[in-house]
Amino acid sequence: MQTVTKTYQDLPAAHRQPKHDGHCRLIHGHNWRFDITFICAVLDENGFVIDVGKLDKVKEFMVSHFDHTLLLNETDPFLKKLKNDLNAIIDGEEIDGQTPFAEIVTVPNCGMEGLAKFVYEKVGAIVNLKARELRVVEVTCWEDSKNRATYRL
Repeated sequence: MQTVTKTYQDLPAAHRQPKHDGHCRLIHGHNWRFDITFICAVLDENGFVIDVGKLDKVKEFMVSHFDHTLLLNETDPFLKKLKNDLNAIIDGEEIDGQTPFAEIVTVPNCGMEGLAKFVYEKVGAIVNLKARELRVVEVTCWEDSKNRATYRL
């Protein structure tokens, strides 16, 4: 089996962990980076695990979810208030002609551990993973350059 890793970086997004007992309960931002590793049993006709130049749908997903967004847990107690009182776009929902306060992406867990798993699952659904036993094998989520979490099966 061979692997290849595609990196998406310099994705500025904010998040918060509402149950945290310290400063992480407040909205704060990071420049996120994601290393997505693919594996396959048989290389394609070009000798590639995957043609990383043809991952347009993956790039579109990454930008729409992590470029100038506010990442919140699906259970964040302020989610409804943000939508109703502050005119926030939530999960791509359009707003009638008003300037939005924020574009919010909801995820099960907006910490780096949860984001690594979220990207793993979503990219696996975007890319045709049946050909050549191709699959996502792991995703590493970097919170700036200091901290990282990896999700793999």
